[in-house]
Amino acid sequence: MKDAFGNRLTTAHAATAAAVDIYTADWIGYGTRLRTIFEAADADPDCAFVNACAASVHMALEASGGFVAAKPYLARMRRNAQGATDREQMTIAAVDAWSMGETRIATAIYRELVERYPTDIAAAKWGQYHAFNLGDAVTMRAMAQAVIRAHQDTPEAWGMLAFAEEQCHRLVLAEEAALRALAMNPNDAWAHHALAHTYESQDRNKDAIRMLTAKSSGWADRSIFIREHNWWHLAQLHMDAGEQARALQIHDRHLWGTWPEFAQEQVGAISSLWRLEMAGADVGTRWTAIAGKVAERGFEHILPFHDVHFARALARGGNAALADDFLRSMARHATGAVESLWAMVALPVAQAVVAHARGNFAPASLLLLPMLGQLHRLGGSHAQRDVLLQTWIHAASRSGEFTAIEDLLTQRVSYRAGLGSLRRFIRAQRAPRHTSRFLRAA
Repeated sequence: MKDAFGNRLTTAHAATAAAVDIYTADWIGYGTRLRTIFEAADADPDCAFVNACAASVHMALEASGGFVAAKPYLARMRRNAQGATDREQMTIAAVDAWSMGETRIATAIYRELVERYPTDIAAAKWGQYHAFNLGDAVTMRAMAQAVIRAHQDTPEAWGMLAFAEEQCHRLVLAEEAALRALAMNPNDAWAHHALAHTYESQDRNKDAIRMLTAKSSGWADRSIFIREHNWWHLAQLHMDAGEQARALQIHDRHLWGTWPEFAQEQVGAISSLWRLEMAGADVGTRWTAIAGKVAERGFEHILPFHDVHFARALARGGNAALADDFLRSMARHATGAVESLWAMVALPVAQAVVAHARGNFAPASLLLLPMLGQLHRLGGSHAQRDVLLQTWIHAASRSGEFTAIEDLLTQRVSYRAGLGSLRRFIRAQRAPRHTSRFLRAA
């Protein structure tokens, strides 16, 4: 058997190959039929590859329950790996490494895989997923570049390249790739996302708002992640324009309540309220429901970027003891974690975020300042991580550290990306005279 892109599949069942095609299309295109792969894996337990795909979808829920649900698929995958093709065995090795917390190994395997087999765009998308969570934009770009030569007519490949180029600050190339994807498929939601990032980095926020608003009706049949994440970007753009009421409206209509147990919905909603509060908005009792859902997760510690957001929600949700318990659990996890970034970056950032949430601005500033050059290691995009830089500016301005703000932000002028929104955020802190050099240069 072969899949739609000509990749060999070790199975005797045409239904398995058809399910892999659906899975591939909806993984790279953010469709809603990924669950098809579970039925296919259950029906074809001897196919190691389809079971690896099913395990991946479960683990991508970024919740302990997803890793539990992946176990039977992982067992079948391992049991039948020997008869798989070289490409399939590399996928199996990457999924196995991921299941044991070795995401750097998984990323390296996917990078080698797509260089050998550039037709495997699903593997490139998984590689980008892991590289993104590791804050490795260069590897994200390498994944996309490896497959683009075999996917000149695949819009999703150009969208993958566009976002990677933007994360590497190559904005002209990012815009070109995104527009090329949209020329093939005007409804490519990931290309909308990449173009919004690019416009925001170029301080073309009005263009981003106009584009996302015009395209938003096309997200209704896409997966919850991209649908809500694109709305999240639109909310941040409106907030940056001083339109807090519109940002709150988007939060209530599109960012919270569809699947409140989903980690990505929780992170998006937390980030939205966090930024709105720093902008001076009254978010009312919205923290309560979010903090309650975060508390239901227990102390999983799956992704450091998520944990920083979860700590914020717990601190703002009215349960001080639970927030402190979460930080202590993070500290215990950091001592045995595979990745040192848990101890070196995630824990001090989470401690700073909780301090800031409680109004303890001086300690929050002191904890965050030495972390600012390490924030990319938490994962997430530039736009997502900016909430942490803004948190430090907010804390530092309220504890009188204006010289530190000016020194750091003057350095940021050396690359132009995102300076417009940052400049507007600084002015909103009512201390522009202390950052005059930066404001002139920016």
